Amino acid sequence: MQLDVNTATTGKIERFVRRYRRDLVNSTLEYLILVYLEKIPMCGYDILTLIYDRFHVLLSPGQLYPAIDHLSKNGIIQKQKDGRRVLLKLTNLGESLLKTWKYEHGSLQLQLSELLARAQTSL
Repeated sequence: MQLDVNTATTGKIERFVRRYRRDLVNSTLEYLILVYLEKIPMCGYDILTLIYDRFHVLLSPGQLYPAIDHLSKNGIIQKQKDGRRVLLKLTNLGESLLKTWKYEHGSLQLQLSELLARAQTSL
């Protein structure tokens, strides 16, 4: 869909889109951490890099590491020292939680898609 907007409006829209993307990443940060750890163990820096590469959102360590600590303290991920790095990996509880969250995420996506489809047909 192409929007007919002037340059000033375009700049304002871009700022809102960036804020929306940043807020979405922040609100789903624990989910994203588990998704990234599903395949291989990695360190916090790797997760920061993946989030930036995928979403163009630069999180600070002060945003990421409290979430990692929370997940670790609750037995959802495990920390392992690997030289100077601390590798993170999912525990069995973390794998079960991720499976549940994926189901919930899929359900929400379906509901949003249906809502958007209805909105498009009523235009």
